[in-house]
Amino acid sequence: MRIKFLGSLLLMVLSFALIARCVAAQDEDNNSFTGTLIENTPDHLKVSRPSAVQGKTEARVFKVTAQTKIEGGRLKLKQRIYVRYVSADEMDTAILVIIRPSSKKTK
Repeated sequence: MRIKFLGSLLLMVLSFALIARCVAAQDEDNNSFTGTLIENTPDHLKVSRPSAVQGKTEARVFKVTAQTKIEGGRLKLKQRIYVRYVSADEMDTAILVIIRPSSKKTK
């Protein structure tokens, strides 16, 4: 009886550990930020977007490395961009930057 209880307890603990690991992996895949490029240097990007709080903006700084991929052309200030990043060592590192097409309509 005691062995069945310990076996069930062990199975339950391992199940919770597996679920926690899957949730953590999903969180890592969703690290993205879309906004307007407000600062561009060789080692970092600063991107801003309107916050959920009315009248405020949210700005994030992303480290740029040799492994950072940039798609859609050259980075220019005031462009809309999408950044996928990883968080490590108190700094977010951009792994992919996609330049959004301009929304200007021609007449």
